[in-house]
Amino acid sequence: MAVAGGVSTTSPRDGSGTDDTGPGSRTRSVWLQQLVLSASVVITVLVVQALQPELFGVWTFSTGVALIIALTAAALVVPWHRVPRAAVAAIPLGDVLGIGLLAFGTDLRFGFFWAFPIIWLATYFSLVLLIAALAGVGTMILVDATVNGFGPVQALRLIIVLLTLTFIGITAYMTSRQTRAFKQLLRRQASRLQGTLQRVTGQERRVSQMLNGLDTGIARLSAEGEVLALNDTYVALYGVDRDDPKRPGGAVEYAALRGDPLPDGERPFIRASRGEQFEDERVWLYDADGSWHALSVSTRRLMSSDEPPSTLLIVHDITALIEAERARERLAATVSHELRNPLTAIVGHADLALDDPTLPPKVREQIEVIAGAGERMQSLISEILASSRGVFREDAAPAVSDAARIISSSLESFRPAAAARRVTIEEDLGEGLEVVGDAFRLRQAFDNVLSNAIKYTPGGGTVRIIGDADRVGRTVVLHFADTGIGIHEDDLPRIFEPYYRARAVRESTTPGTGLGMGIVRSIVEQQGGSLTLESEVGAGTTVSITLPARADGPGAEERTA
Repeated sequence: MAVAGGVSTTSPRDGSGTDDTGPGSRTRSVWLQQLVLSASVVITVLVVQALQPELFGVWTFSTGVALIIALTAAALVVPWHRVPRAAVAAIPLGDVLGIGLLAFGTDLRFGFFWAFPIIWLATYFSLVLLIAALAGVGTMILVDATVNGFGPVQALRLIIVLLTLTFIGITAYMTSRQTRAFKQLLRRQASRLQGTLQRVTGQERRVSQMLNGLDTGIARLSAEGEVLALNDTYVALYGVDRDDPKRPGGAVEYAALRGDPLPDGERPFIRASRGEQFEDERVWLYDADGSWHALSVSTRRLMSSDEPPSTLLIVHDITALIEAERARERLAATVSHELRNPLTAIVGHADLALDDPTLPPKVREQIEVIAGAGERMQSLISEILASSRGVFREDAAPAVSDAARIISSSLESFRPAAAARRVTIEEDLGEGLEVVGDAFRLRQAFDNVLSNAIKYTPGGGTVRIIGDADRVGRTVVLHFADTGIGIHEDDLPRIFEPYYRARAVRESTTPGTGLGMGIVRSIVEQQGGSLTLESEVGAGTTVSITLPARADGPGAEERTA
């Protein structure tokens, strides 16, 4: 125990040690100790006033009472947190003197009051001050005995009082030391626990930050189905409330894209809360913002020796992966499909050239090579089309194009094929058919429409193309009408779906992929236009394409095929 100026520096209660609880703790300790003594003295004075009032005539008694009352007033008035710590010891030492005056000449009848300051000094101050106080008590008893007569009785009383006070002081001192040691031990243990708690809290915070930084939704569930933790991605994805995560959020889970909603008992969250284990199960989520998400959902069982078992629900948003796969398929489908149209023209012209009996042998051989290569490419393209899905869309910069010139160029490519099938092509394209649109993409659309019209029109049939300019509505309307096999009215709503082929087409011997009309509509809508289709089985089909007309002004850029 450290000693400075005779005062213990380890007591928190009197403020003489480390003042952990604030400056008021020392003052409260002084008040408590002194008021207990002063209350006892006041009660004793009242009893003396009633039973033996002549004691007030003894100046030592009156002086002792006055000194104790003065010390009590000082204890209540002095701001002890502002004075030196050693100054606190002046109060119990003054009490020792006051009690000595109180007991002087009374055969130590009031000597028991010394127990109060002795216990105070032994509890909160150093051993040096305790010994000094006991020495002061012994000195005052010797002075009392010398002045008032010293005999065997006084000697015995001196020994008993000193031994009793010494025993009380030592007992209080040892108890105080043990209490302080125990408090220090508790403080160290509390400090260690606090440090451990801070480290664990910091680790949990870092783990939580790491989980919140993932783009994977994670939910941890107890064996009873209670939610233990949710990361930000899961909360944002499902739109759930952290305070009530079991309540359905703003998102709805579906078994398939635009299919039926999952029953509540089949939702991954409910299944995981029941302890079910599953791996890479696919669900579709329609969130509160109106967006679809493809999810891959799995569970993991967490086992720990110091925690109850729990289940980890892991949700991966694989929408971008699926869209990338579909984009790849759409690209393959579009490229493969668009290659067939120029190949048809190549093969058609080659076949017409081979029908000429006047061809020189060398030229015929070269044309046969061209025709064979074209047929091989058609076979390869058919294989690519069989493994691709969807419609590919790409952005195109707006430009001004001459629709009449584009259609005429397309017709030049398809006339040999039409002639081979004995299909007549009629065109009625007026002036002023300039449209806002990319000529290359429009050529793709017109090629697809003309290819279908010629391909599904029997021999002797007609394909007619009519173009009208609506100056009032600032649009150009192009009609592609054929006298082909037509489309059943039940098939019309699905005619633009990828890979869908109408019933009449399936019953015919003409090959096809079911991608063409979907590509046409995608291109037309991308150019700011619209497409309508009218058809009757056995009578033919009319495809009407409406495109925005060229705006008046000299600054328009023209791009033609």
